[in-house]
Amino acid sequence: MGEMIALETRGIVKNFGTNRVLKEMNFSLKSGEVHALLGINGAGKSTLIKIISGAYRPDGGQIFIEGKEVRNMTPQKAMAAGIATIYQETSLYPKLSVIENLFVGRRIKKAGLLDWKTMERQAEDVFSRMGIRIDLREKVENLGKAAMQLVEIARSLAADAKILIMDEPTASLSRDETTKLFEIVRKLKSEGTAIIYISHRMEEIFEIADRLTVLRDGVEVGTKNIRDATVSWVTQAMLGKETDSVLKLGGHAANETLLEVKNLSVGTVVRNVNFYVRKGEIVGIAGLVGSGRTETARAVLGLDKYDSGEILLKGQTLKKHDFQYSIRKGMGFVPEDRARQGLILDMKAYFNFVMAALSDISGVLGIRRKEEEKKKVTGLADTLLLNPNNPDNSASSFSGGNQQKIVLGKWIATDPDVLILDEPTCGVDVSAKFEIYKLIDRLANEGKGIVVISSDLTDIEILADRIYVMRAGEITAEVKRGTDKETLLAYEIGGDESAQK
Repeated sequence: MGEMIALETRGIVKNFGTNRVLKEMNFSLKSGEVHALLGINGAGKSTLIKIISGAYRPDGGQIFIEGKEVRNMTPQKAMAAGIATIYQETSLYPKLSVIENLFVGRRIKKAGLLDWKTMERQAEDVFSRMGIRIDLREKVENLGKAAMQLVEIARSLAADAKILIMDEPTASLSRDETTKLFEIVRKLKSEGTAIIYISHRMEEIFEIADRLTVLRDGVEVGTKNIRDATVSWVTQAMLGKETDSVLKLGGHAANETLLEVKNLSVGTVVRNVNFYVRKGEIVGIAGLVGSGRTETARAVLGLDKYDSGEILLKGQTLKKHDFQYSIRKGMGFVPEDRARQGLILDMKAYFNFVMAALSDISGVLGIRRKEEEKKKVTGLADTLLLNPNNPDNSASSFSGGNQQKIVLGKWIATDPDVLILDEPTCGVDVSAKFEIYKLIDRLANEGKGIVVISSDLTDIEILADRIYVMRAGEITAEVKRGTDKETLLAYEIGGDESAQK
């Protein structure tokens, strides 16, 4: 007896106006498997899962659940068929408790009254099945992102979901939280739950998936068992073009020292950190979440106070705790959270591009020179391959990858000597990631000193000329370009102390 097919789509077609987003899309999901769905933004992933979950009506094709066709799929029919979708942005009600969220829309009653005892027992059973403990009466708004993800999964299981669709579930999770989530995913898989897993993080896909399907331009371009797939095959299938040129970036000729950090300490979070960055060099700072990487960057830039140490830019000591002074002297910073810290989402990309450089662009008495601004913005949009190339659109209307380009452009406009990039490719698809790699590489070739902070070891491996590894607030290793990911990870978790400092 063969494996049961939990879900199958045959010949799914979806049009938006004259644009055909899905073209004869075929996809199958087995019971008890994790099937990764991959593709760059616009490939059709979101459209497919919205059709499966009943949010969109297809223009052609069929959907089968356990071999039976479901016609005119709706969210209600999907729920009744055991399909649940967990999106990157939570759909929980923050003011309600955990148990209230689990039973929204399907409260259990007894004699006309809410049966909290039964709901509590069922909730405890679900969380026990997942192997976690949680306060059922805690308001969701008081939970961390990881706990919210677990509540989302529990809500799906409480509703007897047999098919889980997980859309970028680890985007805001630390590595430890991701490990815990994967333990639960494996447990659910062993119980027969079928899972569609969508992520831009290639390492996760190869760790958790059994099979993967690549979409490009609304078509399935390949499905493989994970043991038969490689990162190179996946990226080339996603992009439809050769990627070797990107994977051979780096190896820059470094000159005089631009930035030097001496004995920097911030409470117990950053302790006696020393590093330097030379002109035309990309320096990687690797480390797990909580290792002190971001705190180091913010102290160096003057955004946060530090207890002791000295920061020199081109040989001159920077003022302590003065971000604006650091910017005037030639520092630039792309923060980890682009939406909250890097952009004004409701304003045009145009204004976001020029806001950090207004003092340089403006004329006498601070009067804005519109022609100069327009020239700079047009140049940045072209250089960054902004898509769509319309800076008059609001920043919020762009995809994650293009929003990241806008933040990069904002700081490129200031012509910094040193640019610190914190998680520069977080949450962007592989196509945008490669474009960002090329841009960073070009900035280094133009003589800028670049610091790349990333928990994605692929970023570090491809870009960095030298690599510092942080753990528990300290730099524990300095290694050369070409060091493999396994060695870097060993330094991050404390498995190897043999690096040259």
